[in-house]
Amino acid sequence: MIKRIALYVTLSVMLFTSCRKENPIIDVKQDRAVLFSSKIAGQVQTRVSGSQWDENDAISIYMYAGSGLSASTILEEGFNKEFITSRSGNFRPKSTADEIRFPEGKAVQFVSFYPYQAGRELNRQLDIANQEEQSKIDYLYGKSAAANGATQGPVHLLFERIISKIRVKLQGENLEGLTAQLSNLETEADFDLTTATLNKKSTKKSVSGKVVQVGAEKYLELVIYPGKLDAMTKMIFRNVAGDSFTWDIAGLTTEYAAGNMYQYEVQLGKDGGVTPKPNVSYFELPIISNSMDLQYSFKMTPDQSKRNFAMLYDQKNKLALWVAYPLSRDYVGGQSRTNAWGYDPDINRNFQPLLSKGFGIGGIDRGHQLPSADRTKNRAENATTFYYSNMTAQEATLNQGVWAKLENQVRTWMQRSGVDTMYVVTGAGLQVTKDQPITYVRDNAGQEVAKPKYYYKALAVKRGTAYYTIGFKFDNVNTSGSAQPNSYRVTVRELEQLTGYTFFPALSTAEKSTINNAIWN
Repeated sequence: MIKRIALYVTLSVMLFTSCRKENPIIDVKQDRAVLFSSKIAGQVQTRVSGSQWDENDAISIYMYAGSGLSASTILEEGFNKEFITSRSGNFRPKSTADEIRFPEGKAVQFVSFYPYQAGRELNRQLDIANQEEQSKIDYLYGKSAAANGATQGPVHLLFERIISKIRVKLQGENLEGLTAQLSNLETEADFDLTTATLNKKSTKKSVSGKVVQVGAEKYLELVIYPGKLDAMTKMIFRNVAGDSFTWDIAGLTTEYAAGNMYQYEVQLGKDGGVTPKPNVSYFELPIISNSMDLQYSFKMTPDQSKRNFAMLYDQKNKLALWVAYPLSRDYVGGQSRTNAWGYDPDINRNFQPLLSKGFGIGGIDRGHQLPSADRTKNRAENATTFYYSNMTAQEATLNQGVWAKLENQVRTWMQRSGVDTMYVVTGAGLQVTKDQPITYVRDNAGQEVAKPKYYYKALAVKRGTAYYTIGFKFDNVNTSGSAQPNSYRVTVRELEQLTGYTFFPALSTAEKSTINNAIWN
């Protein structure tokens, strides 16, 4: 019996970030010997132990002198040496034959790859056909941050993930003995260490996913290569009763990004239909960028009763690049502004601005990305909007004028009949073009904090069975008090093209390319 999945909850996406401490290596008398500490950009959750590294994880190390890794710049004494760790993230040579020493009078750099592969080739061979031990296919590429010499101590390696991951929460009757396969999946690839590029091969197979039990819930986990799935790829579930369920996952046309985990919920239904219905719990989350300087932070309300907001935080520039949140009647009430200015407990204080006294610059406000008035259910929830991580250096005339008018309008739209939840992404753009310099102001401690060039809001709402979207974009400049939000309308698709983010990934490009004036009036 062939059945299709009733897809009741579509998608959320997470960057595998963590606030892990960087692991300092034990003080060792080196005598020019090279040792390594490490940090992984994110937490892909394919590690056996769930920690940063597993016992005896082994990496390949290449030492070179020059502008980039190549056959001509690699030093023979540092060619594909095997280093291992004892979970700490500190690596040592596996044997005396793998030891590396800094060359005399020469600055060197390092490239690394996990897992270790023997051989003289500079292409690493990848194969994801066997998914039972996903730690073995958690492919990582690492490099040293700068040129190194013998006097600089341990070399710090920064690793990024090469692969993507799909995680499916399974619901329905008779899940006992459930198995799942992803058909027509590209399973083989090579990774060029000299250019840090992945090249998928044409080999396609049906791959069995890993079904895991977490408490009372059952999940399917699959590692895939970045990019879109083949148009013919299907996810096929089978239970012990012989029932088969097919999901056209390729029909989502998702562009899977390296280092990201894509979460779905599926209901194995009886009616034979496929009813896409985005997961309101995560619907507002954009696809999340993968970078060493960015931290993804998801927050529940203080009483843990519901989700509060999520942000993509730029540690280097000390502000959130976007804040995504739901807005419904569950979040608003009679609480007044708490003005509870303070540090975000989930982000290292060293990466946050100190703004207890504002920016101290005439005409610059501490502009909320999640408005205080959007969290008025109680004092504790309102206080979370005053985290320094939620503040940006916003022109006062913009913040107190047309921007405040838009915030009021969003709450008005949320209160309309037939609206359950408004999904909002508020963001701050630091550059209009990549070559444009970033502007900085200073916080109360004299630290530089980036000042946005522009702000935007992306909104989505469900009315009846359809979703509708609208966007707004404002330059962060002195703005007339008579300005009205309608003058700043853009489509959500235009915001995607401006920012490079994918907003409301459960919706189609067409749904994000139009503005229905009957909805947004």
